[in-house]
Amino acid sequence: MISILDKDIITEDDLQSLITLGVEESINLDFKAAGSIDITDKKKAEIAKDVSAFANSAGGMIIYGINEVNHKASSFSPIDGNTYTKEWLEQIIQTRIQRKIENLKIIPVRIDNDIHKSIYVIKIPESSSAPHMTSDKKFYKRYNFESVQMEEYEIRNLYNRKDKTELVIHNILSSPKIKFETNDENESIAYLDLKFQVKNISKAIEKDYKLIVQLNFRDYSVKFRVNSNYNHNQPDANSGSISFHGLSPIFPDEVLTIGEFELGVKTPITTEFTEQKKLHMLIHDSCGTGEMIIPLADLYDNIINLEQTNW
Repeated sequence: MISILDKDIITEDDLQSLITLGVEESINLDFKAAGSIDITDKKKAEIAKDVSAFANSAGGMIIYGINEVNHKASSFSPIDGNTYTKEWLEQIIQTRIQRKIENLKIIPVRIDNDIHKSIYVIKIPESSSAPHMTSDKKFYKRYNFESVQMEEYEIRNLYNRKDKTELVIHNILSSPKIKFETNDENESIAYLDLKFQVKNISKAIEKDYKLIVQLNFRDYSVKFRVNSNYNHNQPDANSGSISFHGLSPIFPDEVLTIGEFELGVKTPITTEFTEQKKLHMLIHDSCGTGEMIIPLADLYDNIINLEQTNW
């Protein structure tokens, strides 16, 4: 099930499921009752404090209009959308938080399509423009279920966030067809062409990066043929890995194909084999390492049927 944190369109059913399941607040999720939105300066300051804390931390979602009991969603607490509009809430955030938080979204949800029973979902990104200061000249962060004031060293570290790169494994592209070939031992090998894409999800340009794909290369059932168009090291039989090096800088939000090889599996192939064997991918950049692990079953999902139809 897709987490509500990953959704761009939020429905009444999505919110009801939080209550039905008793979803708990976290560093990325906060529930606020209707009374948290008010015209008083104290309430406006609290809104700015909470929103800026998410942006200064790992991002997340604040939902105004849901009661919580012991930090778990318990019931709707609707807001009058005529009195407190989306535009009013945007103005509070924009005028009481410096610098402006880019890509922040406010999603109104009307219970029973009634504007008088509104819920406001605020999606806040992990901001590359952090740290963000509120009108009381303070900086806040998320800690457990609260927004707390930041220490001086934490504020100083945030100023460097925009200069840090972060690459993720974006996608694995597989060919629509699997090639069946016979080797010198008269064994049939099913080859699937795989291309590996990485994405720069930061605001800085990354020049030095490497993708490592690991598998048990010593397994007689698995073969590799690497595309020489990509800068790579030959498969290492001892460590069981192939590494691909970036050939050009990768810019913010850019997706690049960094490596390609044909993965061959000896037939006949069983579901047990493809579920047990996994590709372990590591993407290294100048600021850290990301990883992804997928079973071969995700790549060879139709291989058994193909074998039956081709032979």
